[in-house]
Amino acid sequence: MRDKVKSYNGYLRFRTESNGGRRVFPEQILQTYPLVSLQGNWQLVLEYYPPTLSPDGRYEVKLHEDHWHLKNDPRRVTREMMMIALQNIQHLLIRATHASDATSATLQDVAMDIAAEGSPMSSRVALGVEQCICPTSYSGTSCQNPNVGHYRWYKKDYIVSTIIIDLVGEARRCECNGRSETCDSETGVCQNCRDNTMGPNCEVCVTGYYGNPDLGPCKPCACPTRLQNFAETCQADRYAEYVCNCRVGYTGNRCNRCAYGYYGNPSQPGGSCVPCNCDPFGSVHEGCDNQGQCTCKEGIQGRDCSQCAPRHITSATGCQSCVDGCVDVLLDEVEEMIEAATSVDVTGIIPAPWSSLREIHNITKVLRYQLNRYHSSVNTSQKLIVDFNLDYIARDHLRKAKALLDIARMTFPPIATLKSDAQGVLDLLNSLYIQIDETIAYLKNYAIGETPNISIGVALEEAEMILKQIQMRNFTLVKIGADAELRKAELLLERIKKMDQTNPLIQDINFRVGDYESKLKEMRERIRVSNLKIDQTGLLMKGNTQRLQRLINYSDRIRNSQVIIQDQNFNSTQLLRDAARYLNNMGVNYNVIERLLLKLRNNSSFISEYEAQLRRDNLEYRERYVKRAHDHAMNLMRESIRLESLFNKTRGIAVDPLNAAEAYKRIVDALKSAEEAARNASWAAEKAYRVAYPEGTEYSLVRQAIQSLQTSEELQSKGRGLKTVVTQQLTTLNKQQQALGSTRGILDITNSRVNALHTLMDIHFSTNISSGIQSALTRTEETRNNIEGTIEKITSIQTNLTIIKEQARELNRFDNSLLNEIRETISTAKSHTTKGVRLASNMQKTVDRIENKSKDLRDRIEALKRKIKQTRQYASSIRVSLTTDAAGVCTRKYHPTLHPSTTTTIMLSYAVSTTETDALLLYIGSHNTSDFMAVEMVNRRIEFVWDAGGGMQRITHPLTLLTNTEDVSDDTRWYHITVNRVGNIGQLSVVPSNSKGRSGMLQPPVSDASPPGFSKMDLLPSDTVWVGGAPLRAHRVLKTRKFSGCLHTLSIDGENIGLWNFTESEGCGACNEGEELVLRHRDEIAVGFNGKGYFKGSNRYQRPKPYYNTVLSFKTLDEDALLFLAVNDVKNQYFSVALENGHVVFTVQFDAQTRLMMTSSRRHSNRDMIQVQATVSNGAIDGARMGRLVVGDEDQLGTVKGGPDLDLSRVSYYFGGVDPEFDRKKWGSALVLRSLLGCMSGLSVMDKGRNPLTDGQNYGIQSSCVDKPLYDVGFLGQGFVELPSHILKRDSSFGFTFQTMESDALLMVSTFIGQPLPPGGEHPPDFYSVSLVEGHLDIRINGGGQSHRMMSPAKYNDGHLHAFFVIKERQRVTLKVDDAEVKTARLDRSSQVVVGPDTGGLYFGGVPENLDVVSMVGTSRPLKGCVRDIIVNNKVVSFLNPVRFKEVFIGRCADLPATAMQGMEADMKVADSCLPPTQHTVEYKALKFGDQINSHVRIPLQSTTFKKNFDVSFEFRTYYPNGLFFIASNTRRKRVQSISVQLHNSRVKVSMRKDSKKGSKVVEAISDPGLNTGQWTKVRVEKTKKRINLYIDNKMVKQVKGPRKVNVGRELFLGGLPSGVAAARVDGWQEVEPLRGCLRNLNINGEEYEIPSSRQREQVVGVGQCFASVQPGSYFPGDAYAIYSDDFNVGLMLELRLEFRTWELNGIILSVADPRGTSLSLELINGAVVLSVDMGVGHSFSARVGLRNRFSFCDNMWHTVKASYIKDSLALRVDNHQEAYGFNGSGDHEGAITGAELFIGGLPDMALQGTLTTRENFKGCIRNIVLNSERRDWTDMFKLQNVLLSACPVQ
Repeated sequence: MRDKVKSYNGYLRFRTESNGGRRVFPEQILQTYPLVSLQGNWQLVLEYYPPTLSPDGRYEVKLHEDHWHLKNDPRRVTREMMMIALQNIQHLLIRATHASDATSATLQDVAMDIAAEGSPMSSRVALGVEQCICPTSYSGTSCQNPNVGHYRWYKKDYIVSTIIIDLVGEARRCECNGRSETCDSETGVCQNCRDNTMGPNCEVCVTGYYGNPDLGPCKPCACPTRLQNFAETCQADRYAEYVCNCRVGYTGNRCNRCAYGYYGNPSQPGGSCVPCNCDPFGSVHEGCDNQGQCTCKEGIQGRDCSQCAPRHITSATGCQSCVDGCVDVLLDEVEEMIEAATSVDVTGIIPAPWSSLREIHNITKVLRYQLNRYHSSVNTSQKLIVDFNLDYIARDHLRKAKALLDIARMTFPPIATLKSDAQGVLDLLNSLYIQIDETIAYLKNYAIGETPNISIGVALEEAEMILKQIQMRNFTLVKIGADAELRKAELLLERIKKMDQTNPLIQDINFRVGDYESKLKEMRERIRVSNLKIDQTGLLMKGNTQRLQRLINYSDRIRNSQVIIQDQNFNSTQLLRDAARYLNNMGVNYNVIERLLLKLRNNSSFISEYEAQLRRDNLEYRERYVKRAHDHAMNLMRESIRLESLFNKTRGIAVDPLNAAEAYKRIVDALKSAEEAARNASWAAEKAYRVAYPEGTEYSLVRQAIQSLQTSEELQSKGRGLKTVVTQQLTTLNKQQQALGSTRGILDITNSRVNALHTLMDIHFSTNISSGIQSALTRTEETRNNIEGTIEKITSIQTNLTIIKEQARELNRFDNSLLNEIRETISTAKSHTTKGVRLASNMQKTVDRIENKSKDLRDRIEALKRKIKQTRQYASSIRVSLTTDAAGVCTRKYHPTLHPSTTTTIMLSYAVSTTETDALLLYIGSHNTSDFMAVEMVNRRIEFVWDAGGGMQRITHPLTLLTNTEDVSDDTRWYHITVNRVGNIGQLSVVPSNSKGRSGMLQPPVSDASPPGFSKMDLLPSDTVWVGGAPLRAHRVLKTRKFSGCLHTLSIDGENIGLWNFTESEGCGACNEGEELVLRHRDEIAVGFNGKGYFKGSNRYQRPKPYYNTVLSFKTLDEDALLFLAVNDVKNQYFSVALENGHVVFTVQFDAQTRLMMTSSRRHSNRDMIQVQATVSNGAIDGARMGRLVVGDEDQLGTVKGGPDLDLSRVSYYFGGVDPEFDRKKWGSALVLRSLLGCMSGLSVMDKGRNPLTDGQNYGIQSSCVDKPLYDVGFLGQGFVELPSHILKRDSSFGFTFQTMESDALLMVSTFIGQPLPPGGEHPPDFYSVSLVEGHLDIRINGGGQSHRMMSPAKYNDGHLHAFFVIKERQRVTLKVDDAEVKTARLDRSSQVVVGPDTGGLYFGGVPENLDVVSMVGTSRPLKGCVRDIIVNNKVVSFLNPVRFKEVFIGRCADLPATAMQGMEADMKVADSCLPPTQHTVEYKALKFGDQINSHVRIPLQSTTFKKNFDVSFEFRTYYPNGLFFIASNTRRKRVQSISVQLHNSRVKVSMRKDSKKGSKVVEAISDPGLNTGQWTKVRVEKTKKRINLYIDNKMVKQVKGPRKVNVGRELFLGGLPSGVAAARVDGWQEVEPLRGCLRNLNINGEEYEIPSSRQREQVVGVGQCFASVQPGSYFPGDAYAIYSDDFNVGLMLELRLEFRTWELNGIILSVADPRGTSLSLELINGAVVLSVDMGVGHSFSARVGLRNRFSFCDNMWHTVKASYIKDSLALRVDNHQEAYGFNGSGDHEGAITGAELFIGGLPDMALQGTLTTRENFKGCIRNIVLNSERRDWTDMFKLQNVLLSACPVQ
């Protein structure tokens, strides 16, 4: 609508009407929503709310600021805002409905007033519309537009400017370089450029001219002549005068020739080039000769080859000959008849004039009709002339007009006076209203402290004076005058109403009177409001007077309190000064003591370390140095020989590996020198001994040690003196503390009083009044805190002095003999250091050379792999057809890579070339099971037969195959055979080639199902694919035995099987290649990309182009995929169009710092074909380069400044993906390189079309775009897919295949939640869901009654494919997993039929965030993994048309990143922090046993509790197969009577023993196995007389007969036994393991035992709380650690494997260190996993695995660590990431780590740190620790400190 400034103060009129609405919103609700919303100039959004709703829908909205409101802004709309909004109206939205269920709405009679020049008597005056005198640079009624020669200029970021006038902009003169005076008023683009120039600023030469206008005039291009110019532009050239850039269709240096596809002679005057326009289906190619004649195919003629030749007819396959023995004979006869008729001579015969007569007859009819109309018009005109009295009508109208004029002249003066008086009154009231508002605001400011410089008394006086002035005002006369004027106006209005309402002048008067009336009403309302505010002011003044008096009283009380506080502060200050002085003295003494203590500790540690080192060197130097170095050298020699042999095979290909072997040889030489150095170790040890015990004792180390002891004793005496001083100071400080205690009491009392006073003041006054009191209280509180801090520091000093004293005593106990050998290792260390540095330098150089060679070798191997992959792709595209030999024999075997799967896709191209009716085409079978698949031709019909383990099934396609020619050249008799098997569903399709257009020949696919529950085809890589044959065991199930016909292509699961790549062959020959597809229409040239392919072409341009562009159309469900890419590797430039998160992203990189990026606003991953155009200009305009992206109907421009020109000449371009040779390592992080799964068409590069099938290299591209079903979808932990749901009838089934490593994940749920609610109805409660809970399948079904649940005993979160089926037979439900029945259940009657919504509601992998399905599923956690092959009621469900989806890989399970199978998201979504720790909760009334040794609970019993009958029940949860639940035992006279319940080999075992004179009798009741699943299981043991019943989950599993009575004593042990009790109480029994799990709800004979609250501390030992949800793995809360062994020997090799889960960046995982300095550690450092080793030579070496995102390992998911240490090398792998290595650079080492404690998860305070860089304990869970192939359970470790076994909490 743009500029509507002239509509100001006018009206917007419209009428709305809606139909079908019954639920009308109440008027009070509609009043909260605007009727009209007006957006102008980007920022201003004005809303109009009508005072009332119009019953007929007609509204008049006044465009005045008083009637509008700002959206979401309380400010009033000003005239400036209104005018700026009208200056550029962008949106005008009108609400047309008043009901929530309206079905339609119409908007009618929309009109807007616009002011225009005219006579005041002919129309209303446009009040409020400005008519300004503008400066020369502006125009418009309000000077809102730029004048001629100017344009509108905006400031930067003017849209978000707070100055709203910036939205209009300002006028600036056109910038046209003096070549034009006019430009576009909005864009500033120059118009009417002179001097043959053009461009936004007339800065370039016009088309057909060349040169630089700034340097000289533009010269015309002679391309080929100046008068006949066919060049777009031409450019000056240093060699030629200029170079022509020809128009489309022209070529040559001077555009004097026609391009390919055009014809003509442009070099001749008047000549030009015309497109050939050859028909693409009738011509051989697009070119034509100089006359425009195209080269036509056979049977086609015409200049453009668009017509069939004589005796040819148009058909679906082109022009076909009519010569068939029938039609040609008829055509011959017709031609003979025509020739005979035309041979007759008719020159003398006059033909009959029938045509002339018919023409005359038609003309006569038309003339007669026109004549009748003329006569009728004449009669009507004459009648009007007779009856019409024009003079009378004119005189009557003149009389009425004069009367109205007189009345208007009489009425106008009083009305004008009335208006003036009313305006004066209104102005007076407005001023009073403003003064009252200001007065009220001013008075309020006194109460809130905004005018602190004015006293309350002055404010009160001013308020009283203003109140008196207001009360003295008399508004009575004004009101009387206003009422009188109102009565006059009403009388005048009555008179005017009696006049003719149709007169325009009267209408104008009515409008003005109505306006005055509204203003008078507004004036009266404001007078009333003013009176009310005056009354309110009086009341406020009265209240202020009372508050002032209370304020004065409070101020007096505050002053008194302040004096008291100041006195107390003075006393506190004195005390603080004394305390500070004492504290300073103690600080000085403490620092001295700390330095002495540190020196003492260092000397002690130094002496201890060197004493131990020297002792080992003297006794074991030969074992440590000579032998180990010799062994190491020999091992390295053998290793070098082995490495050299490994490189023999590639010696001819890669020379560098041989150099690496030579480097290893040099390493051996270096180690031999190390061996020589080791032989001198004896000499070093002897020298060390001489240093420790020299001949002269003056400088011996012993003597120095004695002197150190004396120094220590002196320090001890000084410490005692300091202790005495500190004790005295403590006494003085205690006295001061007592004085401060009394002061503190006074301060507390004062503080409470002041708080009460402060609360009272807050009620009536602002906080500023009490600021002084608050600051005084703050200082008092700080004083008290300082005193308390002083006391704490003094206490700490006393504690440290005590520690110093103890350590001094310990030092005094040192034996002098231990100091004799302190210095022995100094010389040894020096010599070793020198040798170590030298050898380390040499070794480092060698390692650097090896690493350089290895890096070069890796790069070459990687390039070789890419070449091999591309070669395989080329090889797979080779097509070789196959047929029988002369003897009719052909059998071939192939060995492609087969895997067990639930889906199979087989595609064949086949033709029958003989009279045979039967043929065996394909057989695939397992060699160790009965699973197989076969494709046969039986009686000329294709059959598919298969057996997946449940029984054989066969389906037959009804299409009869026709015999092809002998050379199989008839394309219409080739057949495409497609077999799809999904689970137990088989589908067979047989389609003739080139069958489009012959729908009668097409037959729909046929399908059938084998028995449900058997879905996996167990094929292995060793199994064989047969063509034309089968093994003998298959003959009994096949109908055919041999092959016939011609087979062209064969593919299995999308992989082409080269028929030439066989392993065995018998007979067989070759036949013609397969069918050729006929291209029928250009729109059909759409190709399909299979998600792994690409199309690669090349640019042949020799120099950079002025622009680059591409055009393509695509459709896909991919959210991330490559569409187009061209890369210049040399200049680091690229041009890319890709899908990112569903949006089309256009990116151009000019250099590393200059990049243009444009993104579409809408997502396009919805399988709708959408066209994309991307263009970028290579020339910079004002330093900026422009790009354009057109996606469908969305067009946007973008610019970027700087950077060099884009050069894509002589580079390759890609559509839909890249080839294996592309450097993914360089560009993978910056570009989207994932291949497209979908369709593309209309491909164009630089305005030239590209055919992917013929114009370059391609792989994975199909010649047609067919919507193939998509049966799989991948999930990354934050997405979902929604499909229409299905009904589970009485007999039904559903199932699918899944793959994940998540222990808890939602796989599927069908629910009505979130679906549209039917009118007046509610959603059914039916649902069914599938989840993984701790790895177990959790099936839940609800058909309207109660919810039923089934859980699988086994776990399936192992990362492998698992297929499950739920088979429902009325009320019986069976769960099958991997073709094995694992669980059955029975539903109630209401669940016989489970309904589901048919519009959606079936979710896979997760649900939307706003959907609450917690009660329907085992877990709502989204899936990370894959779901495929969904079958519901024996029908395959496809993901091709989802209702909606988010962040999933539809059809691309194989493309999921490897980390998705490990619960990681680093490859897809970059985390910016560690995931928060698991918020675990504690299970109510549950106890955790087994975390400490001998954990148990002792429960006293009555002697009769278990004597006769008893009933005991409890619930347990554990992952361990063995553990004691409870035992009660009594031994008397060596006779044992006992009862126990335990878990033994994952079975619940109840044992009752009773010894007697006859012997010992033991009764046992044992349940089924598999109860240690980590789920709560209820156990109940009931004894009635002699019957003992065992119940598991309320189901009786065992009943045995036992003794009638038993005496088991008066105590029961729960969860375990105390130390020393086992032998005495359970004499003769096998050793019972304690329970390592949780117990709850213990009930004995109807009495519930609340163990934590009802037992004494000594009766509960080592029992803790139990988490609500756990998974296998031990929990380290941050203060825990485990000691694997107290005497662990690492030796020369260590292999380690474990799993961890954490939410922290740092933590100790494993550490072992001995006092000699050798150590090994595994830790988390800043998000990286680091394995470090120190061989005792003073430095360590390590291997580190860290990802680009340092938060990848702290994602609260499980990660697997594999590490190995072999002599001087380390290897470390985390999950499936690249393995890291570490090497000992020097080659020297002291020896292996022996006899040290191996810590897991943390360290105690006094443990050696070793190679650890942190002492922060691990927080999280650890499990599955394997050291040197030995798996050790946590319970078998040496010590556990605060480790919670098998209690890893989960959400």
